[in-house]
Amino acid sequence: MMFSKGWFVIRYWFGWIILFQLARLLFMLSNFAELKKAGWFNSLGAAFWGLRMDISMATYIGLPVCIFVALSVFFYRFRKPALYKWYSCIILLPVLLLITADIGLYKEWGFRIDSSFLKYLSNPAEAWASVSHLPVAAIIISLILIYGIFIFISGKRIEKLISLLSPGKYKWVEAVSIVLLTGISIIPLRGGLQLAPLNQSSVYFSQNNFSNMAAINPAWNFLHSLSHRSSDKNPFSYLDQDKAIAIADSLQRNRGSFPVSRLVKPNVILIIWESFTQKAIDLTKNGIAVTPGFNALRKEGIYFSDIYATGDRTDKGIVGILSGYPAQPTTSIVKTPSKAAGLPMIGSEYKSEGYQTAFYYGGELEFANMKAYLSGGAYDRFVSVFDFSEKDKNSKWGAHDGVVMQKLSTDLNRASSPFFYTWLTLSSHEPFETPEDAVIKGNDTESLFLNSLHYSDKVITRFIQQVKEQSWWDNTIIAIIADHGHPFPKADSKAKNFRIPLLLLGGLIKQPQVVEKTGSQTDLAATLLAQSGMKHDNYKWSVNLLDSSSVARAYFTFNNGFGFVNHSGYYIFDNIGKRPVEANATDTAALRLAGQA
Repeated sequence: MMFSKGWFVIRYWFGWIILFQLARLLFMLSNFAELKKAGWFNSLGAAFWGLRMDISMATYIGLPVCIFVALSVFFYRFRKPALYKWYSCIILLPVLLLITADIGLYKEWGFRIDSSFLKYLSNPAEAWASVSHLPVAAIIISLILIYGIFIFISGKRIEKLISLLSPGKYKWVEAVSIVLLTGISIIPLRGGLQLAPLNQSSVYFSQNNFSNMAAINPAWNFLHSLSHRSSDKNPFSYLDQDKAIAIADSLQRNRGSFPVSRLVKPNVILIIWESFTQKAIDLTKNGIAVTPGFNALRKEGIYFSDIYATGDRTDKGIVGILSGYPAQPTTSIVKTPSKAAGLPMIGSEYKSEGYQTAFYYGGELEFANMKAYLSGGAYDRFVSVFDFSEKDKNSKWGAHDGVVMQKLSTDLNRASSPFFYTWLTLSSHEPFETPEDAVIKGNDTESLFLNSLHYSDKVITRFIQQVKEQSWWDNTIIAIIADHGHPFPKADSKAKNFRIPLLLLGGLIKQPQVVEKTGSQTDLAATLLAQSGMKHDNYKWSVNLLDSSSVARAYFTFNNGFGFVNHSGYYIFDNIGKRPVEANATDTAALRLAGQA
């Protein structure tokens, strides 16, 4: 057969997928109590959704085999079964070690194995203490037996398939076909043709956390975390730990909950506006107001005029908003699901109070691993690009804000009160395309960006007008905040790129006002919970902006640097150069210490 060699590769690859599915079944059976709680539907879902990750891992393993098979067209030694047997034996051992260790450690850790366990190996005594209570001898014996069984099975299978590598008449055709097969493998490697490459979020599918964990391939998860691993040494460690804690605590003092007394639980709608920079407020371009709708709306609610985003990316801003947790300069906590899972989330607070919850986004929630993080927020339902028809996916990223808004508006009218709904907008993300003719003309980046903000402003304003007509409006709070700022329009200070609007409005906001107090994006969590009549004690880094006794301050990070702002000014520090890059405060030393703490 002309393409028999390609068939050899595919069947070899398929063998690894079977192994990974068997490993998943063993993992679920080893956690039978959680499996029983999850139910058979979620168990089947884990096998189905986890298949993408299994295929990706099997493709990584199969790449060297593709090379061997391509060489077998011209060289006899690459047609010998021993080569493929030895390769399989070498790869199989670490894969089975990871699978076995993962099953044992999951009961202790509550998350799938990643590279974090390697740090324990530097201290064998502590490592042994951590696992000594496990039936180590039985595990080792089982591992040896399973390894032997799979070596035997794989050896027999390779001997049966090796005839497919026999030389054919059309050597160059065979060689080219294998090269093409190798090239096409980039698709399963990255998990498909979607914009966001495969990550843990890609296989999350359920409200049941164990089912999501079961969908993850342990070998893939380990290699992914290893490739994204950074040094355990904190590159921002400038102060003695006790001093750093004392300074940080002083910035969070007077954190009383001060919840507003509510006879009826309020409905809450949180709108997270992509790249909504404060610089766009009251700005005109070619005589056209960039955000005319928001400019009018801010006069109807509580407008916070000196708020700063905690980071410069959506994945950092989402955590700042929903968990009240500050961004990190060189990484994002959502990239490490085991850490992100420990964060509080306001969605969980509302859910515990009997709220109906949902999250809306016109793009792929798997982007930047956000879905894994959001799955811990007790959202009843996620609406994303996959919930819209092809005709409505009119953006590079998915569905534009106008399409999502209409679905959100329709769904809200069917929702049961009280509800907490979150909407992350999309249209003002690069490449700043809109489904309508440009109002702010120009092909330069700044004009395109401002026009996209103008479009989102129009959509959000229309949404507010629609919900004002609903019976539940009088018992509703709507929060509008940006996920992060933007470098455009150009400003004379880096700090202005992090400054963002924050507005609370709705039927429950009776006294419009402007709050000029300096605050952080992370403070929305405490502020919103307090306005909802709920406590926010679990949100250490979040303060109620409407509490006059709380400290006015904001901290933000960018790539290997940080900024700190208070009533006296701002201080921005570059950690690479170990020097300040901007400062206009009266006491720069105090701001530097606050940021370093």
